[in-house]
Amino acid sequence: MTAFIVAPHVDRVEILSDGAQYTPDGVFLGSAEKVITSDVIPLAVVGSGAVAEITALAAVIMRAAEATGSVDDTLEILAGSLADTGKEATLDTGLRMAIGAISETRGPVCFMFSTFADPAGTTRPFELQRMTRCFAQGAAPTGIDLVAYGPLSIDEGLEKDAVFLMESMRRQKMVNPASPDGEPRHSVGGHVDLTVVRADGYERRRLHEWPEDVVGQKIEPFAGQRARVMEAKETL
Repeated sequence: MTAFIVAPHVDRVEILSDGAQYTPDGVFLGSAEKVITSDVIPLAVVGSGAVAEITALAAVIMRAAEATGSVDDTLEILAGSLADTGKEATLDTGLRMAIGAISETRGPVCFMFSTFADPAGTTRPFELQRMTRCFAQGAAPTGIDLVAYGPLSIDEGLEKDAVFLMESMRRQKMVNPASPDGEPRHSVGGHVDLTVVRADGYERRRLHEWPEDVVGQKIEPFAGQRARVMEAKETL
């Protein structure tokens, strides 16, 4: 399950995402950039679910962007396609996608849709919903973490609090919302990317990496801490 945070601002949309790819039973396969951007219009998507399905759906969205050359028209096509698909869908594919873009008429906008019913969510499957405030997929910081960390500055931008927020998600075991009866597991890892969508283009930066994540093993968020303790003991 990709962890992401998406925030609209007056002049931009910011997207934080982790990089972990893993098997259904939680074995780390490596890291990848998960935000996909259009070459034609200021629009970016990030998805959570099977990589092949996310890639295919993102390609459809990007083709609509190329054909229309318009954020508004692309979103209209997507909303209609999702509605039609929802009427005929017979399988729960367990995919969620967030979109950040600069609309020709509305400025910075964010949207989200899922192909499954989320008991904790407010949207129906295959319904494109506009998100007017910062939203996320992943665990919220605990009260203890927030007290120790101090005030957040999300309204100003995601970069300052990015590592804290993603580390908070990483340390907590989470259940895939598409499979609420599944086993909770640590699923955030690899790295943290910040993607900024503006009317004139994109900015993408790597903010943090977790070198302790080992391909072929499950993500262990406290492994780095244990390694540092062992190193400290060896120097005594």
